[in-house]
Amino acid sequence: MNLLLTLTLALLLQSPLQTTDKETPIDIQKISSEVNLDGIPDEQAWQGIQSFPMTVYQPVYGGEMSNRTEIKVAYDDKYLYVSGKLYDSNPDGIVANTLYRDRYSGDETFAIILDSYNDNENAKWFFVTPTGVRVDQQVSNDSEGSNSFNRDWNTYWDAATEITDEGWFAEIRIPFSSLGFQEINNEVIMGLITYRWDASRAERHIFPDIAPEWSRGFTKPTQAQKVRFTGIEYQKPFYVTPYLLGGFSQSNFLNPDGDAYQTETDYVTEAGLDIKYPITGNMNLDITLNTDFAQVEADEAQVNLSRTPLFFPEKRQFFQERSDIFDFNLGGNNALFYSRRIGLEQGQQVRILGGARLAGRTGKWDIGILNMQTDQLDALDLPSENFGIYRAKRNIINQNSHAGTMITNRLGGDGSYNVGAGFDLLYNFVGSHYLDFKTATTFDDRTDSDLIEQSLFRINLLKRTSRGFNYNFSAIRSGELYLPEVGFNSRFDYSQFDLELAYGYFSPVDSPIRIINPSLQSTLILRNEDHSVETFQLEQPWEIELKNNSDIQITANLWYEDIRSPLFFSDDTFVNPGNYTFWGVEAEYEMPGSRQLRASVSGQARTFYDGEQYSVKFSPAWNPSKHFELSADAELNYLHFPDRNQSEYLHLFRVRSIAALNTHLSLQVLSQYNHLAKQFGTNARFRYNFSEGHDFWIVYSELTNRDQNRISPALPRFENRTMLIKYTYTFY
Repeated sequence: MNLLLTLTLALLLQSPLQTTDKETPIDIQKISSEVNLDGIPDEQAWQGIQSFPMTVYQPVYGGEMSNRTEIKVAYDDKYLYVSGKLYDSNPDGIVANTLYRDRYSGDETFAIILDSYNDNENAKWFFVTPTGVRVDQQVSNDSEGSNSFNRDWNTYWDAATEITDEGWFAEIRIPFSSLGFQEINNEVIMGLITYRWDASRAERHIFPDIAPEWSRGFTKPTQAQKVRFTGIEYQKPFYVTPYLLGGFSQSNFLNPDGDAYQTETDYVTEAGLDIKYPITGNMNLDITLNTDFAQVEADEAQVNLSRTPLFFPEKRQFFQERSDIFDFNLGGNNALFYSRRIGLEQGQQVRILGGARLAGRTGKWDIGILNMQTDQLDALDLPSENFGIYRAKRNIINQNSHAGTMITNRLGGDGSYNVGAGFDLLYNFVGSHYLDFKTATTFDDRTDSDLIEQSLFRINLLKRTSRGFNYNFSAIRSGELYLPEVGFNSRFDYSQFDLELAYGYFSPVDSPIRIINPSLQSTLILRNEDHSVETFQLEQPWEIELKNNSDIQITANLWYEDIRSPLFFSDDTFVNPGNYTFWGVEAEYEMPGSRQLRASVSGQARTFYDGEQYSVKFSPAWNPSKHFELSADAELNYLHFPDRNQSEYLHLFRVRSIAALNTHLSLQVLSQYNHLAKQFGTNARFRYNFSEGHDFWIVYSELTNRDQNRISPALPRFENRTMLIKYTYTFY
């Protein structure tokens, strides 16, 4: 017995072994001759570069390639170069659906993923499509979890492509100043993954050889090949981006007598400035003055059928750079820092007077400092506020583990304040097994000190894999006085327990199925005050991914809810306090994304509290050419409570049209209709991108209320509308 216990403890406490060839850096060749970025890698500089040995990652791992893929990487003093010869026996079948910047529409792609800080956790992901569309993203948390991709991040880089009768070809050029890195003894070590995605055949060729052991294994920094650069003469480009903004906004209000609407027009002229300066190769300072986000895409409307608030992702560019450093996720969407608390209040914009951010890596430490100052907002009686975020974390024990701390504060001009402090630990204790512990405490000017009730504690045990058996268990306790005003908290004063057990099965070579992944998921939420059950959920999803890149998921659900106050879905539809048990099933099918006409469809039927719910969502997309894309979402929800003679339709309709003359000139229009609110909204964004950092924008937004029950006074054509013109130019 003692021997068994000793062996078990030794297994649990050992550090993960790093014995693969990926950990031995390979030297990337430095070139001295010029690379002409035209999409055809035929320059003399490429002739002496060895191409990487490629492996088929999917649909059948280690299978035979349908077409040859040659990928090479080289560098000079300023740039990293990547070339791809992506041969295709049927060049007419190359999938190239769009010309819109940062838009992925099922196209074929050529990509490189760089763990430039060599921290086995974060990476920068660059890919280009056959039409020359560039997409850049950030990867965090070793590509684990739904929040590990930042698709709104942008940086400076170039790419060119060419389609021929042999296939398509690409060249990528990335400034080292856009990557950030650590130089030790004149050497720079990075992690590298590069791949070619053949969309028409649902085939991915990858280097290095990565087995499909994880849901997104081809993006995991821990699986990257270590590569070495020497003699990089790091440049410190000083980016200065001023902007000019002009336009107007109009709103309609009832007059004092309440018998007619009157229109108020406000004209706006603004100027501001953004500055980026690299302190070192891996530490950037960003300064913003009179910050503006006029060109940011509008939020997509959501229907809330739960008792928790809706979460909207951050899209503003200033908050995207190294956002992984400032991430302090406490489970689900709960976070100690939620950047949308800055400059947004109850759906209204609050002027940001300015701010600064210092973020990067020094040694084994990731450091992040953010400070922003907002103006007062008289309409909501909101005082001016100062927001400070301070984050530090470092690798400990082994390269896949870290510990850190975060402090947040909100200081109001009226003397109010809220401070949050947190500690986190991620420990990779053996193989793919991880321990994730986090705790956070808040302090403000309204509560007495009670550290337990002002704190949230979370412990998470999980196995990161998609092959074979895996698990994910977490426990959370959130105190009654825990209130992160600079964060996001979905519930208050509760204890939550989550358990997921899953098994990933990869099918034989001759099967049309790639992977079958059944799982069992349960959630139990207790009230701290009396330990009564507030919520219990039991779900059994079956996910089947086919080798043609389509996906099927079927889920059976069982819920228990104990609500203490009425839960409203509309003015006329609600659920009374009480205990409810209900169940249902849902199914979803997603077509292969490479088709010009594609769609996903899902349906749900369930008992719902003391009634029933039926939901259907249909999301088609059509690319008649690379110059135009039309997509839509129709979300239909019907609630019916027969015992109380209540019913409601909660529908959302969304249409997005994208037109692009080329990769520089584009127009995107998003139109949404909320059936319950009888509101129709439109957001149109015209962009001419002269070059990277040099843009001209025209943005038009309008919100219309079409309440047919309103008789007098007659509704105006619109509730509010805004027209803005913005010009930015980057000097460096």
